Amino acid sequence: MNQPKEMPVPAGSDAAGPEIALPKSKFPLAEVKGAVSLPSLLRLSKMWWLTLLCLILAIELVWRSLPERGPEITIRFPEGHGLKPDDTVRYRGIEVGTVSAVTLDEAFSAVEVTVTLRPGGGSLNRDGTRFWIVRPQLSLVEISGLETAVGSKYIGVSPGETTAPPKKHFEGLIAPPPDELAESGLELILRCDSRHGLSVGSPVSWRGVDVGQVLTVNLSADARHVDVTVRINRRYRRLVRRSSKFWITSGFNVDVGFSGVKLNTQSLGTMIRGGISLITPTEGDDAPIGSGHMFPLVQKPIDEWLEAADNVPLIGFSLPETVLVQGVRRTSVFGIPRSRSYSQVGLLTGDPTGIKLLTAEVPLADDTEVSTLAEFRILATTGDPVSITGLLLDNCQSSESGSLRIPVDVSGFPIVAYERLRVPSEPEECIAVRTAASEDRPMPIIQSIDREQLSDVGITGVWTISGDTDYSASHGAPVVATSDGKIIGVLLNGKSGPVMAPLTEFKR
Repeated sequence: MNQPKEMPVPAGSDAAGPEIALPKSKFPLAEVKGAVSLPSLLRLSKMWWLTLLCLILAIELVWRSLPERGPEITIRFPEGHGLKPDDTVRYRGIEVGTVSAVTLDEAFSAVEVTVTLRPGGGSLNRDGTRFWIVRPQLSLVEISGLETAVGSKYIGVSPGETTAPPKKHFEGLIAPPPDELAESGLELILRCDSRHGLSVGSPVSWRGVDVGQVLTVNLSADARHVDVTVRINRRYRRLVRRSSKFWITSGFNVDVGFSGVKLNTQSLGTMIRGGISLITPTEGDDAPIGSGHMFPLVQKPIDEWLEAADNVPLIGFSLPETVLVQGVRRTSVFGIPRSRSYSQVGLLTGDPTGIKLLTAEVPLADDTEVSTLAEFRILATTGDPVSITGLLLDNCQSSESGSLRIPVDVSGFPIVAYERLRVPSEPEECIAVRTAASEDRPMPIIQSIDREQLSDVGITGVWTISGDTDYSASHGAPVVATSDGKIIGVLLNGKSGPVMAPLTEFKR
């Protein structure tokens, strides 16, 4: 008797029964699985880790390739002078921004220039910052902006105080300001009976050296006199006292006498655009003055003024006496050994541990197994030189900036107290000092360094010195702050130019 076939039990049914083998299908059956999550995907294959890493790296490279943008400002100029988009904004020859748009204002009376500053020039968008368009200026006494005659124009800038509030809209200047420095010197008013050929930018000189310049030339309130506003640079403001005398030096004078013809003139610039000289006689009120003081401006000096000229010091403290450090530096050119003598400035300082020579780095001896300084000599303006040999570098105190404090055993040399050394926290007005020999006594030679010339660029701790002054003779010279007479650094002449190595906490 045929038995009835049992039907398969549906899944999830509570009915129990024997399992029945189903016949194989002629078609493949799909196996359905749930969606795979991202963590599960990363666990299943390590190639996904590499893909994710490449994606992050690509995003980082794209982000870095995007141009950095700083704040955006608007400058309003009376004239455009051919300025166009993509022209630059420069400060001390460095590009700090880019012109993004040049348009006319709504009244068609001025040109509005939109500038995008770079992140490093973001501090230029502050109250007190001045802008002007640099263009060719050609005269008999001066050529400036000549690079803009064949190239692009650019906007010059003189930054305001870093503590000033931010600002977005500026009024541009027609011409560069007479003083491009943010901090002013000593401003005086000179009253005379005529203009005498003076103009804005005319020099003010002391014994032929420019110590200031003319800012404005205007009529007095009653129109009977001419008032000339001048600015004396900060480093020379001590030259001006209440007894100082000012006179015109423009043009030239011809004196015909029995001894012949005498031509008295200043520089070509003074002949064309005028000039002013000043002197401070010995007799008179020598009290210092402030800005806004008025002096009479005469046409010719009186002989008594020149004969009684006082020795007015530029600084109010004694300058340290330096020494010379001389030796031989051994080099090699194409495998051929060479020897070159060197000479640099140094300063001897005293502390409880002994006498130290503060100077620039000196060469190492090349014939010893340990780091030993090569032999060198210390010379003063008077006396015999002293040779220093066999000093281990480990016994010297060095700084990252390239200066050394070398322990030496000398006597009869000028020693500066250790208390006169100071670690500076920021750039400040200073001078580089070295000593020259004279017939009666050593004489100090100084080179002024403005605070605006110093910039901390973060390279091995040195402060770069801008400008075209030659400091090659002052390599290793101490740098003295003009505010208190403390020694705050060492002047170094590197491959990239002069730098100031500020004193730090020396380490071995």
